[in-house]
Amino acid sequence: MSRRTSSVLLLGLIAVAALALLGSLLDVSVPAFAGSFRSPGITSHVLRNAGAGYLARHLPKDDDPPLVSPVAAAGATHEVEFKKRPTGIFRYSPGKDGTGAVAMDIIQKSRYPGDPTGQAFIAGVQEGWVLRSVNGQDVTGMPLEDIMDLLDDEVFMGMHQALTGTAAKQKANVAEKATLPMKVVFQEM
Repeated sequence: MSRRTSSVLLLGLIAVAALALLGSLLDVSVPAFAGSFRSPGITSHVLRNAGAGYLARHLPKDDDPPLVSPVAAAGATHEVEFKKRPTGIFRYSPGKDGTGAVAMDIIQKSRYPGDPTGQAFIAGVQEGWVLRSVNGQDVTGMPLEDIMDLLDDEVFMGMHQALTGTAAKQKANVAEKATLPMKVVFQEM
């Protein structure tokens, strides 16, 4: 091995060690070896506290429509039965006062028959529809975080927690997750 190659390798190892040290000092997640991720204080990457910190993970987008009042929804209703999680609704927005939920991002395809992330698309769920009830329970007046606990429906929650270390900072679920199959009623504005 040439002297230049060994210098480059040594420099690379020093950079990786410095990144790991910096990550541990700042209490943030950093890539570990063998493709796994190390997050201080997390013993499992499968923790699922969907509601806690939901808005911090799914910030509003610049082109989002103004917030609406879910209680004021008066359009047609649509009942959808979700047999699996995740349902295919990638992001919800709260109502004007932080209560209720409005479907904002729908995964626009079903990749294969039975794909859980294609359920909302196949059922015809549209962006802007208000979540009216889950298994018969009216959710229009519930805080968004509690509705997310009830739905337990974040698509990439485990990987997000593994990459950011957010699970260690989350509070416990407030609402008990809904049983499957889950009957959800949406209402158009």
